Amino acid sequence: MTLGIFEMSDQDWLKLELQSDGVMLVTMQNAPVNAFNPNSLGELEALFVKLAGDGATKAVVLASNLKVFSAGLNLKEAQHYDLAAQKAIVDGFHKTFLEIFAFPKPFIVAVEGAAIAGGFFPVICSDYRIAGPRATFGLAEVRVGVGMPAGLMEIIRSMLSPNDLRRILQNGTAIQADAAIKAGIVDELVQAGDVLGQALKIARNYAQIPPIAYATVKYQSRQHTIEALKAEISKSAAAEPVPWFTEETASAMAKMIG
Repeated sequence: MTLGIFEMSDQDWLKLELQSDGVMLVTMQNAPVNAFNPNSLGELEALFVKLAGDGATKAVVLASNLKVFSAGLNLKEAQHYDLAAQKAIVDGFHKTFLEIFAFPKPFIVAVEGAAIAGGFFPVICSDYRIAGPRATFGLAEVRVGVGMPAGLMEIIRSMLSPNDLRRILQNGTAIQADAAIKAGIVDELVQAGDVLGQALKIARNYAQIPPIAYATVKYQSRQHTIEALKAEISKSAAAEPVPWFTEETASAMAKMIG
């Protein structure tokens, strides 16, 4: 049962529905692939700030109503980024995924399509991950001619084994849901069409955990990475912009776009 909509600013690509059990369902609907740019990252960051302080929200489920969960960076825009825009997108990734990684409440993802590159990070930042058989996961940065931003590297290093990180990061090719189960990226693989229902069920269970205790143990388990990411954000704020792109990036992005 839907009780209402959690009011946000003037953005409309995030549909918010507060369920009767205190679970906030957040559905991404930025067609065609839920791509990110500095503006959408800022909106996602602001949402999680508000949800963290919203007393009615006990747990959050993130889903997509598109065939793709999220393809990450908007490459059509990014191939034209100048130095200032490169800094803005890296800072946006760092700040947004710090907020999500450090989110003090239970955060569950329901993934039925591709979660690639920047779109992989809501998954790896979450507390529990449900996937359908058509879900795929990957870090395609090397394929588009960029390295992994330092702060995001801290997150994936903390969540993946060195061997899984080697395979996923250095190759840049997406893996299927069964391989993601083996790598610990996904917690449950369910039938197509059952993903969201199972995610809401899991979130209702998490919502019953005493919230102060939950926030405490979550921070304890993630503290080192959270502090490292904060340090990277502070370092960037105090430094002159440095390029994220190289001479390879524009052509690699163009090839990926097709």
